[in-house]
Amino acid sequence: MKRVISIILLMLLTTVEAQATSTGTIIQVARRLRMSYSEPLPPKDYFIDLGERDGLKVGDIVEVYRYVPVPNRLASSDWHVMKVSLGELKVKQVGESTSVARFEREREINSLPAMEYQSLMLGDQVILKTGLPFK
Repeated sequence: MKRVISIILLMLLTTVEAQATSTGTIIQVARRLRMSYSEPLPPKDYFIDLGERDGLKVGDIVEVYRYVPVPNRLASSDWHVMKVSLGELKVKQVGESTSVARFEREREINSLPAMEYQSLMLGDQVILKTGLPFK
């Protein structure tokens, strides 16, 4: 039951924030194949569901974050939701409703709280950040 409540809370928080600014989601992660092991590993492309109609332009910076549910094990009561910033992506190509971005700056693993998966993944949230200072 607590898990259901935390998921509903997470959806409500995402909806409220989406109304305030241009927010989106990582919808696909892809990497080009390298032709031999002597070549360096190509960077990952992160596809996000924001585009020209959302005001996104090539060169814009988006912050990637994830909402992490935190149970209160001491009091066995309400769950809390913590917004964790995972890094920044720089937009490389923009379509009408979808864009491709690559890592611009990533958080150090030691600075992140304990999470099951500390790298970017499908479903992580993005928010347009161009012109704002990096926190």
